[in-house]
Amino acid sequence: MKKFSIAVILCIFCAVLFFSLNKSDTHTVLKIISPVEFYVDFNDNMVADTEELVHLQDIDIEPDELDKTDILRLKYLGLKYARENLLNKNIKVFSDSNGNTQVLLNNGIDYRKSLIDDGLVYTRNNKDKVKQKIEYAKTINLVAYNKNTKRYHRLDCKYAFDSPFIEVKKLSELEKDAMPCKYCHVTYKKPESSSEKHIKYPRDVYEKYMPLYKDSALEFYVTDFVKYFYPSSKCLTTACQSLLKEINNATYSIDFAIYGIDNQPEITNALINAQKRGVQIRWVYDTDRKGATIYSETLKLKNSLQNCRRDIDYPPRYVTEKTVKDAIMHNKFFIFDNKKVWTGSANISHTDLSGFNANSAVLINSENIAKIYKREFEQMYSGKFHMLKSLTEPNINQVDASKMSVYFSPQDSAISKHILVLINNSKKYVYVPVFVVTHKSFVNALINAKNRGVDVRLIVDATSAGSKYSSVKTLRDNNVKVKTENRAGKMHMKSIIIDDKYVVVGSMNFTKSGERYNDENVLIIENSKLAAAFKSKFLYFWKEIPDKWLYKNPRAESLNSINSCYDGIDNDFDGKIDKDDEGCKFRLSKP
Repeated sequence: MKKFSIAVILCIFCAVLFFSLNKSDTHTVLKIISPVEFYVDFNDNMVADTEELVHLQDIDIEPDELDKTDILRLKYLGLKYARENLLNKNIKVFSDSNGNTQVLLNNGIDYRKSLIDDGLVYTRNNKDKVKQKIEYAKTINLVAYNKNTKRYHRLDCKYAFDSPFIEVKKLSELEKDAMPCKYCHVTYKKPESSSEKHIKYPRDVYEKYMPLYKDSALEFYVTDFVKYFYPSSKCLTTACQSLLKEINNATYSIDFAIYGIDNQPEITNALINAQKRGVQIRWVYDTDRKGATIYSETLKLKNSLQNCRRDIDYPPRYVTEKTVKDAIMHNKFFIFDNKKVWTGSANISHTDLSGFNANSAVLINSENIAKIYKREFEQMYSGKFHMLKSLTEPNINQVDASKMSVYFSPQDSAISKHILVLINNSKKYVYVPVFVVTHKSFVNALINAKNRGVDVRLIVDATSAGSKYSSVKTLRDNNVKVKTENRAGKMHMKSIIIDDKYVVVGSMNFTKSGERYNDENVLIIENSKLAAAFKSKFLYFWKEIPDKWLYKNPRAESLNSINSCYDGIDNDFDGKIDKDDEGCKFRLSKP
């Protein structure tokens, strides 16, 4: 018994001695400058002395390969990690055989290695992990906060870093009295519902008028939803500016067919003013069977522009009730003075024309093209919508550097008779930025192209990707690359780029309804320079979407979809906005 007691005492003494010795090698971190610079209290006086600054060598938090805003995002994540694991904690600091400073956390973890492995600092060997961390940081709404003035800025604001008091923070981490920068934000939008009371909107920034492609007869536009985090009622984009310019320049007639119009006062007022100066305005639009439309200002506009027709007043008499219900007048085209046509995927709304949603549009200066569109318009204006319209005559029009063909739904079977031919004959690539894909023959043609070695890629909208009718899973199961966008705005294009040769643009989604029932228009343009320019834009969008969305789909309104929980928009059409939506109530897990 005596021997046992002595053994226990010896064990306790050794444990205490080991703990004391081990503790003597550790010191408290008093202050964090950055993930790689911090003050350690080596002399145990609880003061951050100059000589107690520790610096980790050979790792970088401001690499030249990253742009300024990405560096800020990386520094935010690194600083957060350092504060969580170092500040007021005991650590062991020593030099390795190469003379580099090493740090062991109190749980035995190698701090330098954990920074590198997690992609919180930059080395030549962890670039992919750093990129992954930056993509994550883009989803958490970081701002540059001035602790002195209590104003916050967007990370790309020119006034974001003109003060020593600036710190990068989450928008949700700011104090209640924080105010937005007057340059990159406006203060508040008047709330329309309780869920919008704290939405802060950035200042509207107009694009310089530079089409993606331009020649004497054609201008092509792509709205960039990477740059716009909120919708706007202003005519911010080149696509909108071109439409506004043509309305203001029209001399005697404007005929247009639109799905609807909403919250675009510059366009609305320009149309009303054109009518006042003697321009004949005629238009057609869509409503459901009860006479309602998702774009509230459509019905108001008809009080000012009374020469209008709606598709529901002229239903086909020989089709089923279900077909009538499903058919919509989905066009978005304008004809100016019977000489020019503006068309594309953009509705006349604050989400589409502001750049919030990604859209493609084209302005064509050609009497031949205008004549083809005019014939289609006249059919609808006379009451022939949907299946009542007659076939479009085969057409190939040389318009400056482009060969153009125009087709309309449902009469021309644009996918089956014209688009599939292009995909089936593709040799190098088929790139498809589109809102939704469900057309089975279209999907099969893409899969067949992939199987014969063509580079096939699609970017689809998050809302449609999760639909039970979506073909995204089928395409992925057949090794076709499909990325789902992760923005607040929608991928709303209905376009195809093929082999640096062809561009398909218009209002038609690649669906059975788009081809067989709805009123739609499709342009097939053969122009190598246009195709190459559009391809570059597609690849830019592709790069901006993290690779993890090649394999799964973010919810359209969630913390995975950038800014969708702060934009005041019902992104997934479930009747709930921002913080009231279930997708915005859960913390985003790190990748």
